[in-house]
Amino acid sequence: MKLLLTLDNFQHGIGSVGDLPIPFETVLNVSALVIVLTFVFLKISWKQSVLIEKEVIVEQKLPILGKVFGGLILSLLILPGFIGNEEAKTSITPLIIWVFLWIGVPVLGLIFGDIYAKFNPLSLFPSVEEKASTVWVASGLFLGLTWFELVWRKPGNPTHIGTVFVLLLLVTTGSRILLGKTSIEVDPLHLLHHLYAKLRFTVSRPVYKNMLENIANLSNFKGMEYFILLMIGTVTYDGLRGTTFWYNLFGSSTLDMGFSTFAFFGINIIIISSYRFACWFALKVSGEQQDLNKVSLLFGHTMLPIAFAYHVTHYLSLLLYESQTILYRLNDPYGVGWNLFGVEEITINYFLTPVGLWGIQVFVTLAGHMLSVILAHDLAIKLFGHHQSDKTQYIFLLITVGLTLQALFVLSVP
Repeated sequence: MKLLLTLDNFQHGIGSVGDLPIPFETVLNVSALVIVLTFVFLKISWKQSVLIEKEVIVEQKLPILGKVFGGLILSLLILPGFIGNEEAKTSITPLIIWVFLWIGVPVLGLIFGDIYAKFNPLSLFPSVEEKASTVWVASGLFLGLTWFELVWRKPGNPTHIGTVFVLLLLVTTGSRILLGKTSIEVDPLHLLHHLYAKLRFTVSRPVYKNMLENIANLSNFKGMEYFILLMIGTVTYDGLRGTTFWYNLFGSSTLDMGFSTFAFFGINIIIISSYRFACWFALKVSGEQQDLNKVSLLFGHTMLPIAFAYHVTHYLSLLLYESQTILYRLNDPYGVGWNLFGVEEITINYFLTPVGLWGIQVFVTLAGHMLSVILAHDLAIKLFGHHQSDKTQYIFLLITVGLTLQALFVLSVP
């Protein structure tokens, strides 16, 4: 059997800054200028909040067909690692979690909404659920799941994935049945997909305004902003650790799991602390007597487009190319010797040039950060008034520009 691409060796970088169609410094300068000009344009032309608050209802029920499909997905996530003997490069298990559930289904959510909620494999068992209020459990489990993906040495090993999903199933199901928690409060994958579905652009006209209102009306469950910031922080770590810059800076320490764990948590702490400082600064400058935790939660949705941009640009190549191995991997889904499709080898069709892929990534990165600036500006007007809005957003603008430059650096430097 022959496989040309694996989940363990695929890189997200373009190869070399010398391969870029324009100088790398120009890319950074123009991108930073675009974000700043967006901020200035909003100050001049967007003088009152136009996004309308709407009641948000989170559906939790699974249809019968959804439960059947969810059960099949769960079996492919757990059983191959315990009853089969396939490696990560041939098993369907890592493809399902790290390609389809992690990036493929969220991208489909831009068109069809929250698809994952229709077949959620971690919500197969019925429970009496109370009204959702916090997402602290989901945030903690998300941090653990991403640590497993990015720090653990064998995140593609079917046995390791199976073990992780058994634990996830026990924690989420136990929390729902024994504590009355809703799926979105305790299931990190459900919350991830729910958030990305908020950016759905197949909405009624005017599309742009309705999409912004859809994002702005994010459920204000306690801890929501931290979950979104973790989405940004974990991908930031993943991007930086894959560059030669990271290795040149820390050397062989990058291969140590202890150091990687420290760096993983450290980057997330830096991003969360920066965000909290921006919220504190906004209150300090405005002179408003509002609770910092409340303001922090309210501004959480403004970071969602950045999180989505990071997620898509970082894992897009994995989705486009690794997904082509699905028939090869499904040939023996449980690793017990089946030969369902007679597929002995597969060749990956790299239908996009590196520069073409890089162009898409740059566009999505800039679009996400510009949306973030727009959402933050509208909310700042609503909370602090138009005359105060620009001053309260200086630190948010600085963070947005910094995240933009960091993302472009990761995408452009090997």
